[in-house]
Amino acid sequence: MKRVILALALVCLAAISFAQTAAPPDNPLPQNVYAGGVSYNNGASPAIAGTAMYARLVNDGSGTYAFTVVDALPVSVKPFTVNTNIGLGVAQKIVTIGKATVFVPTSAGISFSGTNTGWQWSTGALVSVPVKNNWRVFPNVRIVKSSVSAGAGYQPIVGVLVGWGQ
Repeated sequence: MKRVILALALVCLAAISFAQTAAPPDNPLPQNVYAGGVSYNNGASPAIAGTAMYARLVNDGSGTYAFTVVDALPVSVKPFTVNTNIGLGVAQKIVTIGKATVFVPTSAGISFSGTNTGWQWSTGALVSVPVKNNWRVFPNVRIVKSSVSAGAGYQPIVGVLVGWGQ
């Protein structure tokens, strides 16, 4: 009889443990994110630049995104020239503070300005802040290094993107 009771108790415990489901997070990560915005780059002339980004969640458990980023950094006003950086990369979730999630995005790709073409890479920090419905704000600080930046070296970029994710 003791063995039967023990077997029933184990079956009940097993059934209870399999019935457990993780509670959904208060701030789920969106599968796809589309964002665009402006940034300040003290190495550019004018110092206002544009940034666009598309990101796709590749691992929900770790918060890893694959993303594409495009930066349009003005180089000179007369003649007006723009250094365009297109990069592919990975953004890794580091921490969630309240509803804000901090990521470290790192990308590499091509850079071009007129007929001059080369390489570029960037890294930094980006914060995803849910606003309303599927809308988010992404304040970010990044460092960009381009082989076609007219000798500017490392360029700090501080910006904010507005995006939609689902």
